[in-house]
Amino acid sequence: MVNNNDEQKDAVQKFLESLKKSVQKVGVETLGLSPQELDDVRDALIRGEPLYRILGMKKGMIEARYALAHQLYAAGKYEDAETLFRWLTAYANDNEAHWLGLAACRQALENYDGALEAYQMAALYTSLEDPAPFYYSAICLLKQGKPEDAKVSLQAVLTLGDKNNAEHKAIMDKAEAVLSGMDKGE
Repeated sequence: MVNNNDEQKDAVQKFLESLKKSVQKVGVETLGLSPQELDDVRDALIRGEPLYRILGMKKGMIEARYALAHQLYAAGKYEDAETLFRWLTAYANDNEAHWLGLAACRQALENYDGALEAYQMAALYTSLEDPAPFYYSAICLLKQGKPEDAKVSLQAVLTLGDKNNAEHKAIMDKAEAVLSGMDKGE
């Protein structure tokens, strides 16, 4: 007699095999990749290689898209900029500036949950050494009416920041001002 656990394992295994065949079909038919090349792409992604390098795109192409995304953001075209920043985070996900740009667009569009996710990714890509994502996260949290969570983020700014670094100091000063205002009930 076969128990439900074995049936579930078989069903999951069949699903995974079907999914693998579908991915291989897309890789072979749509992208023109051999099964070995598809496996190589998968392995490179698992190692953390950015997709643009795996696909052989030039760094200049990434930089040009970033410049355009930045210009769109500066012009207040947040939805268009967000589209480019999403592309950049998919193809060149190892760059903090891409995640910060995506987060800033989402914040401007009042998508605070999406902004927080992107700020978290930016923080991870700097190994938690840049206080900026924490500061901007705090601003999103305040907009969401979460002052206690915002305080935690602002304290992280003060903990992670390096007062000898001018950019860090500027963010730390802003964080201190926000915290002071919160303490005064502003």
